[in-house]
Amino acid sequence: MNEEKAKKMFKKYNPNSDLVRCPYGRASVRKLLDSYTKAAVNLYGIISREDLVNIFNKQNTEQTSVEEIYILLLPLVLKKGLYGFYKDYILHYWLLDDFNLADNLLTHHEDKARYIPDKVEFLNYENENYEDNDHWWSVRSFMWDVFGITIDTNDGYWEIRDYMIYGSGISELGPILDKYNLHFSDEKQLEKFIELIMLAKNNTRIWENNGHTPLELHKILSKRDENIIDFPTTKKEKIGRNDPCPCGSGKKYKKCCGKFANSKSAQLSSEECQEFYETFYGLLDFVNKKKNVVNFKIKPEYPNNLNDMILHKVREVLWEEPELIDEYISESKLPQEKIETLELWRKKHKKGMFFMLEYQSEYVVVLSADKQREDILYGIQGISNSIAKVLGRTLPVTLKTVLLPFKGKIIYDGFIATMPIEYKDGARKAFREMYESAKKYGVTTSLE
Repeated sequence: MNEEKAKKMFKKYNPNSDLVRCPYGRASVRKLLDSYTKAAVNLYGIISREDLVNIFNKQNTEQTSVEEIYILLLPLVLKKGLYGFYKDYILHYWLLDDFNLADNLLTHHEDKARYIPDKVEFLNYENENYEDNDHWWSVRSFMWDVFGITIDTNDGYWEIRDYMIYGSGISELGPILDKYNLHFSDEKQLEKFIELIMLAKNNTRIWENNGHTPLELHKILSKRDENIIDFPTTKKEKIGRNDPCPCGSGKKYKKCCGKFANSKSAQLSSEECQEFYETFYGLLDFVNKKKNVVNFKIKPEYPNNLNDMILHKVREVLWEEPELIDEYISESKLPQEKIETLELWRKKHKKGMFFMLEYQSEYVVVLSADKQREDILYGIQGISNSIAKVLGRTLPVTLKTVLLPFKGKIIYDGFIATMPIEYKDGARKAFREMYESAKKYGVTTSLE
């Protein structure tokens, strides 16, 4: 369906002429019904108005009707566009461009019972990125371990995840990995990856399964579902205290990075961590509204339920135009302490490439050049965890991030990309010489 036809179809089933004011006393019902609708389309893709009403009425004292939900929700459809009406159905915004996909999805629902969790769990699905199991996190962690925490790794992960959830089979995995230049070094890595992928897919709630996971549906139908692929059970790998340290020092883990990975002095305190994220997310929300980057509200709270890629898009706009910090300060009512922190970020932030050379108990040591092209060492602390624990990589590691002053320390802005570069003995020796030379002037631990 082309774009013009899609718009005509959308207007046909979501006309402005049907818009009416919210009936008196029903605003709270509309708000809750909006949450239920977003949860339903995230979980099923498409749902009939009648089925949505039945779920809502069974789980709430307040009752609604098929006629009322159209009156209450149409203004939100036209304003937010997160779902839409189609015939007697409500569907996810992904399907608004092609109603043929919606019809096809309905045929898949015909012979499958609907998965309906209790109210609390159901409303968790209002968040489009809500994950009710840890299997996709295992996939992402494995990709980070193998390919590094880079933008390409994260983009590749999200495309693979969407393909595996909404596509079929594994035939496109190779092209997606090639697209982001993600290549496994041996067959065992690839086997492990496929194993984790299938474990995640088989435990993921899928639109075509009416909200059931492939494993659940397999049990319901009492026969093998074509989406299920056998996989052996695996346990999460851990680094033993006596194993070789992953940093490449040749020492045992317990006598090397293991000493620093859990060092509380190498990260912000829990109070400082919360203050940082609340300040940073408040700034990102302002940037997002000012520049209309993504169609989401970034709440100034920690933890935040938005995925990292959404936040990263806004963060990139911020550091392209750091003068937005000045606008945020002038247009917002902020306590003086936050203003002082933000002013320091505006004036003293340091964006660029850094070479991480050493783990220490108080920070990690990175090397960079100042404006006079002199080598300088910075001691960077982690935020919620030490960087040694977050990365645990063979040194030296090339990092791309933004350094920020905070509470008299140097931290980063919550995003670190590690470049997929391996250094041979000659380069390692050169880095060591640069490190020793810069060390004469000490390690800089404050940008203020």
